[in-house]
Amino acid sequence: MKYLLLILIAVFFISSCGKKTENSSTEQKQSTTDPKTTESSDIKFSDKSFLKSYNNCTPNDTCTYFKVDYIEAVSGNNKDKVNKLITNIINSGVTFGDTVPSTMQAAADSFMAQYISFRKDVPESDQYWYLELSVSANLDHPKMINLAAGNSSFMGGAHPNSYLEYYNISRETGDTISLGNLFIPGFEKKLNELIDAAFRKANNLKPGDNLADKGGLFDNKITFNYNWLVNKDGSLTFYYNPYEIAPYAAGPIEVTLTKADITPLLAPDSPLK
Repeated sequence: MKYLLLILIAVFFISSCGKKTENSSTEQKQSTTDPKTTESSDIKFSDKSFLKSYNNCTPNDTCTYFKVDYIEAVSGNNKDKVNKLITNIINSGVTFGDTVPSTMQAAADSFMAQYISFRKDVPESDQYWYLELSVSANLDHPKMINLAAGNSSFMGGAHPNSYLEYYNISRETGDTISLGNLFIPGFEKKLNELIDAAFRKANNLKPGDNLADKGGLFDNKITFNYNWLVNKDGSLTFYYNPYEIAPYAAGPIEVTLTKADITPLLAPDSPLK
């Protein structure tokens, strides 16, 4: 039963199948690339990777492993702020329970120790676990940097699971941008109306149709969330992870508002202007 509790408090969980092995051995940290990849006028990122696997296995469907692919800001006036946010995103993505690991190595060691303990208690199991976390940057917008954090993991349970979160940063200051920075005060009601209309249009639903009965949602409503990104054409996409507003089988749900939709709501100093 203690492993069921472990499973429930892990952030989200994802697929697997299995076999077995005995003594624990690890392969860790692989960090490559020099400043290259994604760059803006004043910031550059380098690709980094961390890997720890059970008995030095190669990550696949029959291997237990812990892998983080991420970016690090290596130049630019706000690189320290950006790197602090990236570190917080990673720490959140690899945290199990209430204790936040001090390093990726500590998180990987804890993950592997839990798996080894599971194998000792259930030696007949052919189950393999894994955790994959990725953090990447999109620099299409001239005033913002968008970070995407994707997590996939499996530590037992009925099925695999995953989540994706977006973070938006001001290129000028390095600070996180909220919806309140985009829109005029009191935007919430109108934004919810736009979200509802866009979801209905995308799913061929009429204004009066019940969103739970015909739209596959948990409730007869859909509202904005804080998981969003600005697209290259100026449209705004809200991303809903599995279980957030609909059952797992529905998968992630995206609702996109056009630039024309959101223009009347933009604040005078909005970075979208």
